[in-house]
Amino acid sequence: MKPICSFRLLGGLLLLLTVLSLAGCGGFSPRITAATLDRSELPRYESLEMTIALEARYDNPYDARQVRLDGVFTAPDGSEMRVPGFWDGESAWRLRFTPSQTGEWRYALTVRDRRGESQPFEGTFTVMDSTLHGWLQVGSWVNPSYSSRYLVYHDGTPFYGVGHCDALNILTDGFDAERGVRLFDNMLAAGENFVVWWPLYTNSPINSRYDQYNVANLKMIDLIVADAQRKGIFLIFTIWDHPELRDNTHPWGNGRWSSNGFNDLGDIDSFFTDPEAWAWQENFYRYIIARWGYSPAIGMWQTVSEINGTNAYEQTNPWHERINAYFAANDPYRHPTTASMSGDVDWPEGYAVMDVPQVHVYELDDPIEAAARIAFWTTRMWDLQAKPNWIGEFGVPSSLVYPELFHNSIWAALASGAAMTPADWNSGGSWGEMTPEMYADAGRLARFVAEIPLAQWNPSPLTIASRDPHVRGWGVAGQDGGLIWVQDFSLQGLPISEIRAGWTVRSGVQIEIAGLAEGTYRFTPYDTWQGSYLPAIEATCAPGRPCLLDLPDFSADLALRIERTR
Repeated sequence: MKPICSFRLLGGLLLLLTVLSLAGCGGFSPRITAATLDRSELPRYESLEMTIALEARYDNPYDARQVRLDGVFTAPDGSEMRVPGFWDGESAWRLRFTPSQTGEWRYALTVRDRRGESQPFEGTFTVMDSTLHGWLQVGSWVNPSYSSRYLVYHDGTPFYGVGHCDALNILTDGFDAERGVRLFDNMLAAGENFVVWWPLYTNSPINSRYDQYNVANLKMIDLIVADAQRKGIFLIFTIWDHPELRDNTHPWGNGRWSSNGFNDLGDIDSFFTDPEAWAWQENFYRYIIARWGYSPAIGMWQTVSEINGTNAYEQTNPWHERINAYFAANDPYRHPTTASMSGDVDWPEGYAVMDVPQVHVYELDDPIEAAARIAFWTTRMWDLQAKPNWIGEFGVPSSLVYPELFHNSIWAALASGAAMTPADWNSGGSWGEMTPEMYADAGRLARFVAEIPLAQWNPSPLTIASRDPHVRGWGVAGQDGGLIWVQDFSLQGLPISEIRAGWTVRSGVQIEIAGLAEGTYRFTPYDTWQGSYLPAIEATCAPGRPCLLDLPDFSADLALRIERTR
């Protein structure tokens, strides 16, 4: 419905009141004249798009200081979400929204320009039930009894991230109108659910100007986000990949600053400090949230990848804190934030402000020792912050040690408390790409962890000791259960050919498990290379003493699901 203005004209004040009334009704103020919804009923966690006709005065629709469209959406329970709208670059103002409750929703749209704000343009739509689960959240945000160290879906359904990094190559396998992104199909078939992506590297909206966005690239990102949403793939959506913010004075060598539209506004140093540069960054971040933040496919905002590969230098922490705070405060869906440094280093200041700390691990030469390296960094992040953590990139530029390096890394991360699998870097060439063997490995881990609701079980680290000097392990468990992964590391340091030929069946291994509460538990062994369960073992843990467990025969490594029975 349209906003309604009424007024009364009295005596000699006729002209003045007419002017004032016209200003209030839209003659001299911004107003919304129509809003067309793409549907009036939709399932919960699906998305709605509005096309909005408005009257406002502005020179640049991408500058929110001149013009801004907003919607306030009121849920059936009375809670509100304030959602930004955006200019599509071609012909229309749009607003995208994803509802989280069933029932009737109300909306009130307003537009603001330099003269003021319009009257609300109001309407309703209806949301039906569905089997969808929504976007990702930190467990404790959804339910205070859930762990703050794991992610869940918005409706509280368990989630564990299984995926990899295809930062540059999401479209390498092709895209078509019928099938969408073929990479997503491959991931689904393998049981993966997330991928790290650098949209600005391949489809930057600001490759020409900071204040005029590339429509073709905007529309391609639209297609990728929408296809990921249809298929249930979560995008780790990177706002800034390090080359975009690096020039030829950086020790890493020249980046892509010359093709970053912000270089028309000022030099690279001013990007991190100048108020006008920050104002245009805010415009860009608002636009990203408005155009793509609606989608449950946004798994996390990666505000910057490898910030030490940019020219931020002494602005590293203040600039990162500022951009992180913007997304945390202005994203109505509150997608978690993450960011990284490169090269096996701590970033405590960054961990303190982001929602999901991460490390990049590339000092990995030995496919067996890689497990200990991954577990070390996972444990380090666990100890520094009570937040979900993960290895945001890892790998080596050689396919010779794959899939063993991949296998040991993803299982060690799970067992030492990571919220998602380490994201193997895939860019082709010497760095390789995901192989059928790696996809199959990811699928076996996905099936195993799907039966362990980590956020709900709220686990803590276990200490695993073995009486066999060649077996080590990691694990996490809460009151209801958890998991353990043990590894035969007797062949560590040998060439890969000898490792593959040298595995023997390890028999009679007993482990001591410290950290389990008193009680009786069922331990179900899982063959991580075959994806099959072995007969369960029951053991009772006495107070104040490690729990002793005799393992079945295994080769290379073994996982165990833990369930408390009494």
